[in-house]
Amino acid sequence: MKFETVSYGDERADTLLLQMTDDHDMEMMESETAFIRDLTGGKSFCLRAVHVNSWNHDLSPWKAPAAFGSENFGDGAADTLAYLLKELLPDAEAERAAGRKIFIGGYSLAGLF
Repeated sequence: MKFETVSYGDERADTLLLQMTDDHDMEMMESETAFIRDLTGGKSFCLRAVHVNSWNHDLSPWKAPAAFGSENFGDGAADTLAYLLKELLPDAEAERAAGRKIFIGGYSLAGLF
């Protein structure tokens, strides 16, 4: 499993924000980054947008029928998390031990994830 990622801000910052995104979210990442920068008073951070291939499958921890539309929910959240921890952030524990703060954010199904 591989996800496209795009980084905004300072890759070396001591705060890393991971945001699960779809096509619509990707269009707004520049303005979201500016908004966060304004809210934090210009504090340095890195926002890494992780483009999810199948929103209902990749972020859901269990299978379930579609709630809206026709796409059922899958059970890919464990695989997505494994990708984040083992491939995207293989040294997350070392980074945290060195003082880097790592956050996973999202809303709706990405918030559940």
